Amino acid sequence: MRLLFVRTILLLAAIGLIAGATVRADPPKATSAGTAIPASRLADRIGVVTIHGPIDEMTLKTIERRVRAARGDGCTAIVFEFDTPGGELSTTLAISHLIRNQVPTNNAAWIRPNAYSAGAILALGCREILITPDGAIGDAAPIAIVPGVGLEPMPVAERAKLEAPVLMEVTGSALRNGYDVRLARAMVHVEDELWLLERDDGRRMFANADEYRILFGTDPPYGAGGFVPDSPPRTLPAVGSLDRDEVELEIFVHSPRVTATEAGRWTLLGQVDTATELVTLRGDEARRYGLASATIANEDELKAHFGASTILRYDESWSESLVRFLVSWPVRGILIVILLVSFFIEVATPGVGVFGTVAACAFLLLVGAPMIAGLAQWWEVLLILVGAFLIAVELLVLPGMGVIGVVGAILLLIGLVFTFVGGDLASAQSQSNLLVGFFATIGSFIVAGATLAAIARQLPQNRIFGRVMLQASVGDSAAPLTVALGPAPPAVGSLGVAATPLRPSGRAQFGDAVIDVRTTGAWVDANRAVRLVSIDALGGIVEDAST
Repeated sequence: MRLLFVRTILLLAAIGLIAGATVRADPPKATSAGTAIPASRLADRIGVVTIHGPIDEMTLKTIERRVRAARGDGCTAIVFEFDTPGGELSTTLAISHLIRNQVPTNNAAWIRPNAYSAGAILALGCREILITPDGAIGDAAPIAIVPGVGLEPMPVAERAKLEAPVLMEVTGSALRNGYDVRLARAMVHVEDELWLLERDDGRRMFANADEYRILFGTDPPYGAGGFVPDSPPRTLPAVGSLDRDEVELEIFVHSPRVTATEAGRWTLLGQVDTATELVTLRGDEARRYGLASATIANEDELKAHFGASTILRYDESWSESLVRFLVSWPVRGILIVILLVSFFIEVATPGVGVFGTVAACAFLLLVGAPMIAGLAQWWEVLLILVGAFLIAVELLVLPGMGVIGVVGAILLLIGLVFTFVGGDLASAQSQSNLLVGFFATIGSFIVAGATLAAIARQLPQNRIFGRVMLQASVGDSAAPLTVALGPAPPAVGSLGVAATPLRPSGRAQFGDAVIDVRTTGAWVDANRAVRLVSIDALGGIVEDAST
């Protein structure tokens, strides 16, 4: 009896402790609509990392920085806000890897309003997808675009080679995050055909033709596609295992996910995708397909979705936007033209003046911005410097030899082209960047050559160039030197004096006039006698007359 009494007291005490703990525990948080927020989603502080515009190498670097900043500021949920038409494949795969490994598991993609192509691939890599009422997601097939030309058709084998890593990525993301695998892959592979089926327990599945035949014993009905259900599924699709290598995963994906034993439990809702289109979903369609967990129109609704009190936005900095602008191929082509034109004008005129400064600034922008973006390497910069040095030697020291100048031009071309390329040259994206860099650089060389030819015809008569040339000293007094290669230049054969050292360019005085000259090859010290051999558009050509 006494033992029974003790047991009763202990039982009551245990019940009291459990009840007290239950009372003290915080109740589940609910949204304004009254639905409970899952504990895995709850976050007091949200960091919104924007992904706006085309996705490129700079996008990866700026996302890395902003994710670190958000985590350092105590954000327990990261939301990627998408408004992008797509972007580079290799960069997209790298960002997807970053989301898997460096972002808190409590993360989401907020389609606001568009996530096409690369944006759709990255959104599938997030734990959940949110979308604005006017948003759109999908159309993620890889394409080849040549700048200045447009969309380039791809052979079947080449398209399949580009699609393979994308299909593997979206498959893994769908299995990991609970999205329907067939639906995710149909955003990438145009030939896929899907029918939406619903089981008697509310689970839905996007089935292919083989799975339809297994369940219904007949061929599926082929219609116009585009069927959208009236409401979201009552239960989430089953999540597959990721404990497989790539070969096993491909076998799993292409194998039927149902057996004939389930026949009779499934109902056809409609065909959603045909063999001539890529899946693209808008607004509430994504929610009714079970892809998006909610439609979120603004930040207040986003806070309510996470039960958060604070939202911190992490946009690209102005410096990151500037680097992105500078590494774009049109801007870099213009900088190459400015570099070449300024460099050759400076070499053809004495001293280090305005054009030399412009050339130096253009060079710094050309190599500095790509190095920040991870495109340029030290050896590419070295090639550019060595190439420019050899060209200068050809023009200043050994004019007329030709070989050194050609080697310098080749090195300069190679260095400039490879600053367009980042990453492994074996990747399709790097090869595409290499092609773009080659044509952009060649085009810039042609434009620079035409510009120099036009300048050469106008230089002797143009006062602007005379004003920006460096002034030199004649005798003991420093004064602006006047160029007399206008209407009445000194006569060929005239004797004069080198007003500056000729290395081999500089200035020489003939009577009262001081003109731009260059020697026939040998260097001439200042104050030595020279003879005017000929005159061209860039000035006079002289030879040493002191011997």
